[in-house]
Amino acid sequence: MSITEEVTAGDILPAKDAVSMIEQIDLGPTIDIPVVPPEADPEYTPAAERDRLKGEILRLKKERNALILSHNYVQRDIQDVSDAVGDSLFLAREGAKSDADVLIEPSVLFMNQILAAMKKPHQKVLAPDLGALCSLAAHADAGRIRDWKRDHPGGLVISYVNTYLDVKAESDYCCASANAAKVLEHVLEHSDPDQPILFLPDVFLGFFAAKYIEKKGHSLDRLWLMMGACHVHEAIRPHHVEEQMRLHPDAAVVVHPECGCTSACMRQVNTGLVPQDLLQFRSTQGMVKLVREIPQKEVIMATEVGNMYPMSKAAPDKTLIPASAEALCAFMKQNTLQNLHDSLLNLVHEVTVDPELAERAKIPIERMISIG
Repeated sequence: MSITEEVTAGDILPAKDAVSMIEQIDLGPTIDIPVVPPEADPEYTPAAERDRLKGEILRLKKERNALILSHNYVQRDIQDVSDAVGDSLFLAREGAKSDADVLIEPSVLFMNQILAAMKKPHQKVLAPDLGALCSLAAHADAGRIRDWKRDHPGGLVISYVNTYLDVKAESDYCCASANAAKVLEHVLEHSDPDQPILFLPDVFLGFFAAKYIEKKGHSLDRLWLMMGACHVHEAIRPHHVEEQMRLHPDAAVVVHPECGCTSACMRQVNTGLVPQDLLQFRSTQGMVKLVREIPQKEVIMATEVGNMYPMSKAAPDKTLIPASAEALCAFMKQNTLQNLHDSLLNLVHEVTVDPELAERAKIPIERMISIG
């Protein structure tokens, strides 16, 4: 049996081994992918009913003194009634500084957990649907992290924001795709050159981390990666991007670093096949900012298709082209106008976390927010 046959999703490997195996390991989801409810498509619900639900949500939001925080990937009707729309880092910051009585986040459950850990005593955190899980977060097992820490005394753990609270509690730092480079830079500056670093769970973002560490002149021998992936982003392969670049030769390309095309796209830039200003890596929120600023009128977007809506609002004069039109997160789409309305009306489903776990997890979360 080859070593690649022995490695499975969630395993922790030296970065050199992990990078060499990315294309050979089955990184598929270890949890069931839910069916996308038909009402996740705004066109499924008659316009009059959609308008009624939106009006009721706005009324209930005021009545409950609630703040609605939505990720870029949820359906556009939900984004339209939200107080803040953005990526995980942005929403964590917005939630942490809010004094609203109710924080409701139609996103995925690890994000609600962040709010529950950071909330003020008077606040209630709600999730419209408790089935909005995350295939990437499911790859990260706190027990394996504890084993690694036992084998590497003094090692530092950087966990991606797409993890559940028990994993964050075992971590020294959290990061989002928007500030992964800043967190890595901070850790490199404030740690011993021989101190081991574990970056988890996304191995494609781990590839990005490996290249960053090498660029800063540090040995890759100190870096360990977890073999994890988001099933939606992992399925965006190099051929998707290459085909759209062929069809739209004048378009700029922006890639989320969780994507399965990350390493190939980075090689294209590093070897000069594609100019750096035409192929860039950004978080979901970073893509919204970038599309306003770049001069190109066509932009190929490699991430979940829901991000096209906030990008189109930011730059209505641009033509947006999904690298893969199939890149749809069924977990995010469990959030609908109807269950958002019901959650606000009945104050369900409340997300609570163990206080001791929350105190431990707050340390890396607060570091992520403060580093910027």
